[in-house]
Amino acid sequence: MVDKRQICETLRVEEKAPAARRDRQSPRPDVTGIASCISSTTSLIACRPKLLFRAWRNAPTTRVCISSRALMLSFHWGTADGVEDINRYAPGGFHPVHIGNTFRSDKATYRVLNKLGHGSFSTVWLARTVNDGHESSSGRYVALKICVADADPRHELAVHARLPRTHQNHIIQLLDSFSLQGPNGTHVVLVHDVLGSLRDTKPPMLAPKQLRQLCRQIVQGVAFLHSHGVVHGDLHAGNIGICLPNLDEHSEDDIVDYFGHPEVHLVLPCQPHAQPESLPLYQVPSIELGYYYKQKDVSFTESPLCVEIMDLGNGQQAPPSCAVCSDTDNIAALAGEDPRPSCTAPAVCAPEIMFNLVTTSVNSPSTFKSDIWSLACTLYEIVRGSSLFHWARPNDALLEKMAKLCGEMVPKWQEHIPDMASTISAEGADAEWEMLVSHPTKGWTAADSAEFVALLRWMMKMDPQARPSAEEVLQHPWFSHPCPFTNIT
Repeated sequence: MVDKRQICETLRVEEKAPAARRDRQSPRPDVTGIASCISSTTSLIACRPKLLFRAWRNAPTTRVCISSRALMLSFHWGTADGVEDINRYAPGGFHPVHIGNTFRSDKATYRVLNKLGHGSFSTVWLARTVNDGHESSSGRYVALKICVADADPRHELAVHARLPRTHQNHIIQLLDSFSLQGPNGTHVVLVHDVLGSLRDTKPPMLAPKQLRQLCRQIVQGVAFLHSHGVVHGDLHAGNIGICLPNLDEHSEDDIVDYFGHPEVHLVLPCQPHAQPESLPLYQVPSIELGYYYKQKDVSFTESPLCVEIMDLGNGQQAPPSCAVCSDTDNIAALAGEDPRPSCTAPAVCAPEIMFNLVTTSVNSPSTFKSDIWSLACTLYEIVRGSSLFHWARPNDALLEKMAKLCGEMVPKWQEHIPDMASTISAEGADAEWEMLVSHPTKGWTAADSAEFVALLRWMMKMDPQARPSAEEVLQHPWFSHPCPFTNIT
């Protein structure tokens, strides 16, 4: 079985086919069968102009494992923007899901209401439990993460099983899991609480203390993972979600009506497909419940935000005795698990991993210390609203940017780029950071900015062993200011 360790290449997901004209008045004569199926699948769908919410945000760069069995197909009306790659609907790939589908586990039956997002290895759907005689409470909203068939079904479940279920550890909880047999194989389905996207749900202007508290929660989540021997391995702002309290109190009609009819893009290959059941009848863009919540739930805008770290599928596991040990280079091997290559996006990737990727094309496993670098980059983006490394790609330019920001050079880096040494200095790093925070965050004093920069520079050392642990990060003076909300820790 293929899993994320067999990543073929790193690329930015781009829509290569131009957006094609959509006939929204009526389907063409040769797709009446498809249109009829869509109509019978759900009454929510109508092929006419609609209000579209394209709010899903992916990581700056996504690692895609391209199945050798997936053929590049051409389609009438082209392919839709802002949706998952249609060519991944093939044996080993995505499971075709349609609005109104129901899926059953031993605990509950789930009815799909809309799409929440997609990634390289899964699609995520808004669903609600259905009262069918099971003991689960009827009407609970959940997120169904339906993994590709080629994904490792055991790894992410094992990571969740390793973590104790404790209140407010700022890690997404696994509510249920089950297997789904489909035309493209057997898919693991993970059931989670519905979270809002940090980028789209967070108010545009947070007070300094609120920003600090948001960052504290993220560090607490990382510290919780590390204390139980789990390296996240793919930490970035796109994997931070905002909790949506009291979501179950909102009616299904209100949520469905708010977003309107989904924009349906019919899927019709130009040539007969050898396995048509592998393809969905249509694709729909994602919705962002955070938009709905900010407008429809007054208590949400007046309450302190609570965040959770998502997507543990790239996590590395260390044995409990090594959960906080200093030897982080071989944690996967220590667990008896084959080393899993890093899937960290270049914009938040630690320099030791990036150097190996650039010079040897080898993705080294993530470690506790590489998580700390990614954590620093994530905190900067949350506070400043932009990436620390813009348009990052695995190349010498990114390595040079990292070295300039740290003000130091690793000896083997000098051998790879000998001309770089003359441009790297502590004074130059000071100037780089001064430029990065030259436009102060609203409400911040010069002391606030200086303290925040000191925290990031401490976390972003070129030598991994010189970086602090997540627990040590929490003790930094920048986090020592009084919390404005006593009910959130």
